[in-house]
Amino acid sequence: MALISIIVPCYNAEQYVDRCMETIVRQTIGIENLEIILVNDASTDDTLNKLKTWEKQYPDQIIVITYDNNLRQGGARNIGLQYASAEYIGFVDIDDWIELDMYETLYEPLKLARYDIVRGKSTADRYFNNDPVDNSLAKDNLIFQFKKRGDFYIYDVDERQIDTPIRWGGIWAGIYSKSCIIDNNVMFPEKLAYEDNYWTNVLKLYVKNMCIVDKVIYHYFINDDSTSHARNAGFQFDRLKIEIGILDEYKKRGAFDDFHDQLERGFIQRFYLNTLHIIFTRFDDIPDVFPFLQNVILQYFPNYKSNPDYGKWDDIDRSLIGLLEMDLSTFTTEDWMKIKEAYLQIL
Repeated sequence: MALISIIVPCYNAEQYVDRCMETIVRQTIGIENLEIILVNDASTDDTLNKLKTWEKQYPDQIIVITYDNNLRQGGARNIGLQYASAEYIGFVDIDDWIELDMYETLYEPLKLARYDIVRGKSTADRYFNNDPVDNSLAKDNLIFQFKKRGDFYIYDVDERQIDTPIRWGGIWAGIYSKSCIIDNNVMFPEKLAYEDNYWTNVLKLYVKNMCIVDKVIYHYFINDDSTSHARNAGFQFDRLKIEIGILDEYKKRGAFDDFHDQLERGFIQRFYLNTLHIIFTRFDDIPDVFPFLQNVILQYFPNYKSNPDYGKWDDIDRSLIGLLEMDLSTFTTEDWMKIKEAYLQIL
């Protein structure tokens, strides 16, 4: 039986399939220890044929699943989870690539103890018109607060604390206990961007410990010429649905009150401040979403100013948060353009 099931969502990625798959099938842990689940998310190019070619080469380790209705990455991962049989689950995006010893590196700590998560580090590899721009950024490097045991860093999660010193975003550079996912019914939102933000925020309710390996093992490909990084992209507002979904899910699971202050800080950052940053830096015209942002924050966190972390925001963020006290419905486009110009000058 395979040690790790790797779920790979695939959508219109014919030019990336071979690069990614070469790094998966050549893993030093041995392909016989991997179950590779390739989910064709209603691709309209030659992606499916390329996936089937790999399946024919490794019929005992690779399974291709395909369907006609595009569910985006979250839905594709949910389908992959239905087929996964290994004790641990990994996620790879088809336009990325991984170090050849990634899964051997991640599995090594599990020979000594059981962990809900074992993670490594990733790089953000930026390209424009297929030319490399910057390959130097190592993510998930906040390991100094973890306890070092041998070659690994261990974090035992206090059940009263959902924030940890490590970045939870970016699910690819790790493996996850299947039982932690399935037993607690932690599934991805479908047909929405930022689905991994939701998934990791819900999963962290159930994670009791994790192990961090201080090594870059995953290469995240950012194509600046792609649709996902285009200006004025409406999918950016999926983040609002995701963040509201996180709060509603915490309420549903009886965890909202327990983690109120932590949720409040993170929600204002991601739902409000990050959204303003995206609008000011990636949109030419100002969309009319500000009263909505304000109303939602006041609905869930009417007493946000009493949060112990309220005074910890920097000057820029504190100024933007201060706008919540004003009647944003009276702001004109010209008002927001002035705020945008002032914001960009400070950046």
